[in-house]
Amino acid sequence: MYAFHHIPKCAGSTLQKRMVLHEHSGELPRGATLIRYDAQGREWEYKVAEDDNYDPQESLHHQTFPRHRGTPVDQDHTAVQIVMGHAVDHTWPGQHITWIRNPYERDISHYNYDYALGRINRTWSEWHDQMVPNWITYWLYTRYLRQPEDTDKAMYHAVRDSKLIIRPMHAFESDYKIICEKLNLTPLTVRDNVQTEKYLSNEDLSEHTQEDHRLFNEWDWRLYESSAQYSNQLTHP
Repeated sequence: MYAFHHIPKCAGSTLQKRMVLHEHSGELPRGATLIRYDAQGREWEYKVAEDDNYDPQESLHHQTFPRHRGTPVDQDHTAVQIVMGHAVDHTWPGQHITWIRNPYERDISHYNYDYALGRINRTWSEWHDQMVPNWITYWLYTRYLRQPEDTDKAMYHAVRDSKLIIRPMHAFESDYKIICEKLNLTPLTVRDNVQTEKYLSNEDLSEHTQEDHRLFNEWDWRLYESSAQYSNQLTHP
């Protein structure tokens, strides 16, 4: 079994879309995929096996989930081989994997995404001033490990010492192909929930540069750089 934890803006939506398509096409057994995600202040579950109206042309996050949200989902997960999403924590069985992006680039993507959805009306610099330092570390510690906030250093070491395999984003496509090979799947290239609109100018970015970001997010950068050191060493039992 695979448990894929989704750090926001780190290819999780694309992986979910592909795995759902693998099941919908019959490559994966019925009921093999489960997505656990956040919306409207709570956690939700989605199984394509239980969605008679599933349309592969839809965006999973922008169309399928909102349409299906509120529909009861069978809590018998014995058929599940792949669980994915923001709400996947350390308690699930299987091999646990996540992908991590350059922390500065992740923040840029996060800002553009939220800005496009009308969630923020602050400048890039103001947004950063209100962001939790070492946000990725904090996210993994509180959402994946389900622990109350601690010092940044303590949270970093707890995440590093956990069973979660942290992979760099530049290895995502090659990792996905390895997973497909192990599961006898034909790799797909479709992407989902990708933010293409850019709302930050070079002038905006100059107000909070990557160098500035490193000063206040040391532990996120350590997580990312340690994952990048082992970008060719993903193994699957």
